[in-house]
Order: sequence, then structure tokens, then C-alpha cells
Amino acid sequence: MDWDLTLQEWAEELTYALAAGPGAWAMMTVATHKTAAAGQEVVETARDVVAAAGLPVIELDARWVAADPGLLPSEAGYVILHDVGLPLRVAVPVLIGGFQHLVGRGLLVGILVIGSPAGIRALRQEPSMGFISRAEVLEV
Repeated sequence: MDWDLTLQEWAEELTYALAAGPGAWAMMTVATHKTAAAGQEVVETARDVVAAAGLPVIELDARWVAADPGLLPSEAGYVILHDVGLPLRVAVPVLIGGFQHLVGRGLLVGILVIGSPAGIRALRQEPSMGFISRAEVLEV
């Protein structure tokens, strides 16, 4: 896991992973941002890269999202779960757990989980979130 990725390097890794197919580690990213503008730049970069690869994008707001795995792609797609913060909503780890099952089924899926440093730290401390410890890490 490279802790010093720039946004451009991450975009290149995501492009490669989308072309490589299911199971590529760069398809999962956990990102923190210090400013709303930096976070928005990451989300826009993800949208652009994923759209160029021809996958649908599903955007979910962690502040309001329901714990409904039906919100996740059924065959292929890229999830952007943004605004992960404190307090950490129960729905967030539930959805990420659902995403893990999609990966296990060998589907072409990816996820960007982005939020404040405190929100992402709380998410990583959830007992069931060991899965995201293998994700790319981006700090902007």
C-alpha cells in the first residue's frame, strides 16, 4: 500500500485496475481530505476515470445513506461513498460489508470511500472493516 500517492498517480492506478478487471486492489480506495475542495477533486477524478472505462457510477452520501445493500451494483459498477465523518453511521460499514460480498463474487466493482480523517479513522477501527485495510490510501 502506497501512502504517498498523488491524485494523478491514483487516477493512473485506477485506470489500470479498471482495465485489469475484477479483483484488482486499486479498485478499492480509502481517501481522506483536509478541505472540501480537495475531496471534491478526488470525487470528480473518480467520476472521470470510471466514466472513461464505461462503468456506471453510484454515488452515496454517508451522512444520509441507508443500510441497504440493494444500493450497490448488481453486476458491475463503481461506488463513491462520500462524506464519511463523525459520528460514523451504522449504514456505512454495512454497505462496505455488502461491497465485500460483490468482490467475493468476482464482479467488476470498485469503491472510493472518502471523508474526513476522523471519519475514515473511525471506519477503519470498526471490527468488521479489516477488508478495507487492503485498499489503496489517498490523502489529499
